[in-house]
Amino acid sequence: MITKLYPDNPDYTVVEEIVRALEEGKLIIYPTGIGYALGCNALKQQAVEETYRLKQSNIRKQRFAIMCSSLADASKYAKIDNTTFKYIKEHSGEPITYILPPLSTLPKLLKNAKEIGIRISQHPATTLLLENLKVPLLTTSLPLQKEEIEYVTHPELIHEEYGHLVYTVLDGGIAEGLKSAIVRIEDSNIEVLREIEPIKAE
Repeated sequence: MITKLYPDNPDYTVVEEIVRALEEGKLIIYPTGIGYALGCNALKQQAVEETYRLKQSNIRKQRFAIMCSSLADASKYAKIDNTTFKYIKEHSGEPITYILPPLSTLPKLLKNAKEIGIRISQHPATTLLLENLKVPLLTTSLPLQKEEIEYVTHPELIHEEYGHLVYTVLDGGIAEGLKSAIVRIEDSNIEVLREIEPIKAE
């Protein structure tokens, strides 16, 4: 199904239904602000495993990022020193995945990693959902199996292609179709690994 949330006047019954589904280990597709992503409750092991299975990815070789509601939320799962805090605050309006040293509070399947990808939600509907879920979403891009970019940017076409795999597609409007920048910050060293770029077929 497709779900529409209006952050300015939200139907909290709908929010609670999606939160309950995530707490039960179900997957969703949701807007990131520049695209759409496959996500699940990052603290639910079975849901994390299912997300990796759908992406045909090996958790030992590829680490998905987690989507947090705020910088304060991110600080519960990654080491955020003064340099990191200042950089994230200065770039708060930009779609960036931060590669940071992890904390032991990460879920079991992720805590053995030497670093963790962190994103701060930039879509109001997703932020609302995360604030009510109270834990991050494990997040990964949708696999673009068709040449038409609309299949990962238009909610109705996303539902047509992937709706049967998830609990719901959270409709956040037509997305730009971009990948976030990637920035690694460790020991006060800042390294830009990728600039913002268009999504391309895999």
